[in-house]
Amino acid sequence: MRVRWDEIPVGGLSFRLDDDSWLPGDEIVCQGSSQCAVSLKKEGARVLFAGTLRLPVVIECDRCLDSFVYTLMEEFEVVFELLTKEAGAGVASEHLCKDSELDVVCLAEPVVDVFSVLVQQVYLGLPGKRLCNDMCLGLCAKCGANLNRCSCDCAKGGSASPFSILTKLKTQ
Repeated sequence: MRVRWDEIPVGGLSFRLDDDSWLPGDEIVCQGSSQCAVSLKKEGARVLFAGTLRLPVVIECDRCLDSFVYTLMEEFEVVFELLTKEAGAGVASEHLCKDSELDVVCLAEPVVDVFSVLVQQVYLGLPGKRLCNDMCLGLCAKCGANLNRCSCDCAKGGSASPFSILTKLKTQ
């Protein structure tokens, strides 16, 4: 969904997306109902894009590799600004960024791709370390068994560490 800047009324534009058709289905799977509220507002030569996301996303645990549902709840704000003709022409110059400029996305044309911004916010909202629960035991390093579901006898075998020879050298 692309919204041109001249289509945004003076009071702003707000809408809700209650389906997940905008998600890339081959990368992100949503299980259950998703909710998304978005508002676009013109402020001079800029457009402020703000919204909230609530998505039950199916992701894989980093320790045990089981899939689980993670409820992503994210609030975001993105500011869009048009590139000047000099910047669009590729004129290289030094510019010291102010704090107010760090959260600004520069566009070549006055169009906001709403779905693209929402997908970016989903990726930014996913956890860095994905765990099905805090007490996840993960997989056995030898046999690959999921230690959350069953126990294995690999640790009881008393396999020697590759560094056990060093302890023998230390005692001599």
